[in-house]
Amino acid sequence: MLYMAIGILTLAFIAIPIFRTFSNRNWKLIYSTIGNEEYFRIIAKLKSDGIKFKTETPYRGFDHRMDRFKDHTQYDIYVKKEEEHLAVKALQKGN
Repeated sequence: MLYMAIGILTLAFIAIPIFRTFSNRNWKLIYSTIGNEEYFRIIAKLKSDGIKFKTETPYRGFDHRMDRFKDHTQYDIYVKKEEEHLAVKALQKGN
């Protein structure tokens, strides 16, 4: 029983990264930012031009006593590869 559980966990640790790699191959990282203000500014530009995107948060940061209200979250914003040129145009537009 223990070997079966170890085998299932090992399979999960191998299968999840492979699945994520294949599911992300049609998406291109267009922008990375720290903090939610910049993140919302960027996605507002993409939404206004009708560009589909998805976001991953690989690093959420942690709060210190001194700046516990500051957002240290890293946001990676992805767009579909075929819409990459449209996303670049949208991000280059002025506010």
